[in-house]
Amino acid sequence: MKKIAWLLVILLTACASQDDAPPFEINNKQFYGKNDEQGSKIFAYVVSVKAQGRKPLNLDKPLTRRQFKDFAEQEYFEESSSLKLMLEDQAVELLNQELKARQYCNDEHIIDDVLWRDLSVQLRGRCL
Repeated sequence: MKKIAWLLVILLTACASQDDAPPFEINNKQFYGKNDEQGSKIFAYVVSVKAQGRKPLNLDKPLTRRQFKDFAEQEYFEESSSLKLMLEDQAVELLNQELKARQYCNDEHIIDDVLWRDLSVQLRGRCL
């Protein structure tokens, strides 16, 4: 029983000590606001991330299984739906903070459109 407990402690320590680098780095945030023809406040908020390529391989030595697995599991932001959804969620949080800091929408707001480019997401909406 003690061996199992020690094994669990070692595994948990190894997992906790791994470098949890963020999967992407936000490098630009832009807010645009104006009034439409009816006088309602509308906005657009763009969040962009830095392009990150695959980590290079050292081909001077044979690859271990772990190195090969890590290389194969690397995600490109442009190809990863899960990373894009993570960015979209983070963009919504950042938009809420921006609207509050600017005191742009008094009560509530709604996001009408979400537009994607390779490395950015644009949230378009209006104040209610």
